[in-house]
Amino acid sequence: MSISFKPRAPIEALIQAGDLEALLQKAGELHGHFCPYLALGVRAALIALRALGVEQNLGMEEVIAIVETNNCFSDGIQVVTGCTFANNALIYHDVGKTAVTVAKRDGAAVRVALRAEYNDSFDARYPEAAALFRKIVTERQQPTPEEQERLMTLWAETSYQQLTVPEQELFTVQHVQ
Repeated sequence: MSISFKPRAPIEALIQAGDLEALLQKAGELHGHFCPYLALGVRAALIALRALGVEQNLGMEEVIAIVETNNCFSDGIQVVTGCTFANNALIYHDVGKTAVTVAKRDGAAVRVALRAEYNDSFDARYPEAAALFRKIVTERQQPTPEEQERLMTLWAETSYQQLTVPEQELFTVQHVQ
């Protein structure tokens, strides 16, 4: 058996290549399914790393991430940045925003936040997915097997669609200290 002493090397290669689809696939492995906010987390993390000029993060606190929400977005952040609670590089500061600040040790940081207007228009953009999510997840109504399967299909489709929305439509990006 060959042991890799750089377990993040495949993810780092995907980051350098800018391969959003493959990064989303990796995030889905951690998260357990695909959903739009997972994809938005992947995108936000890649934007932040690139804005900071971070070429690699081996999980040794080269960067830290401060997430402002505890939804699916956070798992996309973890996979791409390599910041986790266990490696002491992920901080959860609940302010109810779909946003992350990624900082380097020197204090340079970038905050990437989902635009409120994009978030607010989500249900209108994806009405069938939103209705099923509301029924199954929010209201905790028992779905039929077909409804559950349909939600997972729609969620996967909307997840991959988030990879093609222009960055400026999705996020505000702000350099902070």
